[in-house]
Amino acid sequence: MQTLPPEESRKILDAMGIPVVVLRDRPIDAVASPSDIVSEPVSRKTASDLIKALDKSSQELASEGEEATSQVEKNLPEDIPLDPSTGSPDQSVLLPEAKPLRFTLVSAVSEDALLVCELPEWAGGLLEGRLTGLCSDLLRAISPSAQDADWQYFHWPIAGIKDHSREAAIDALDAWLHRRWAETSSTNPVIALAVSQIDLSSIFSDALVLPALDALAVSSEAKRLAWGVIKERVRD
Repeated sequence: MQTLPPEESRKILDAMGIPVVVLRDRPIDAVASPSDIVSEPVSRKTASDLIKALDKSSQELASEGEEATSQVEKNLPEDIPLDPSTGSPDQSVLLPEAKPLRFTLVSAVSEDALLVCELPEWAGGLLEGRLTGLCSDLLRAISPSAQDADWQYFHWPIAGIKDHSREAAIDALDAWLHRRWAETSSTNPVIALAVSQIDLSSIFSDALVLPALDALAVSSEAKRLAWGVIKERVRD
């Protein structure tokens, strides 16, 4: 391959619009050939210093992470068990405990109806004036003999029962509600449920499901829905 003289090479590059880079260690008036257009390499010393700096930074970050982990472990209670697979504190123990299930139901039994209502948490487990009026109105709507109704409470958890799970609560409610249902004298009593925390549809699949008392106490829409459900049953 024949190499063009520097002057000819410069003319061709100028005609093509390609700028010519002149290395610092060459005179300004020197003409560069295509083989001279190269980047200035990084010195070995500069690259070595850069690698050392990066390595030092990585070591410092790792040291800070280990120190932070050690500090967290020091602040943990001493009686927390360790996960045998990782050796770190068992995360299941560190998770906050679920709020225990607590509720109060009030039931009213007449000759031909069973009404079960869950009291709002703010009621403190007892019927108060406004809630008493709501329950009485509901009972009168589903039972002609509401004036002779028997009222009883059901509080959960029950003293003496160690199992406070939702399954245990459903089992206890099942027994209590069937006992209350047996106290009606009708062959086909109306059963109405107004609850929020516990789904009782598995116990009484044909029951009227009404809005919870806390909704009925403040929402006119909830009241219209309740009366609509009751009227539909009475019409049948």
